[in-house]
Amino acid sequence: MPASWIPRCSLLVALAWLGSSAPAVAQAKAVALRPTHAAQLKGALRSVAAAQARHHAAKKAYATSVAVLRVPPAPGVRVEILAAGRSGWQARAQHQEQPGRSCVIFVGRLDGNEAPRTDGDREMAGEEGVPLCDRMR
Repeated sequence: MPASWIPRCSLLVALAWLGSSAPAVAQAKAVALRPTHAAQLKGALRSVAAAQARHHAAKKAYATSVAVLRVPPAPGVRVEILAAGRSGWQARAQHQEQPGRSCVIFVGRLDGNEAPRTDGDREMAGEEGVPLCDRMR
């Protein structure tokens, strides 16, 4: 067997292996690029925050419903306004694949309302305009 045959054979084996694993690598990359549930919920709450800011600028009060804000829902994500008024609002986001878990956000203050708490860990949102999430599974 000629010595030049071995490197070509090794190259062919490597190319065959790469070709057969390419779908698995592509699938792994697609999964890795998909945002986590917590990231999806935080993104949804940030979209609501931006829409609430626009609504407040136009109406001088925050919206009491996400439907009024016309924020397109993300697949599997539900956002609800917990409380809203002239001086502030609170919201919670939940993902259908994370039962009992949530993310919360607030802006401003509402008389008689403390900051919202997450469903699972019961953590209280501490920083205005910053979503806080339960640990996701």
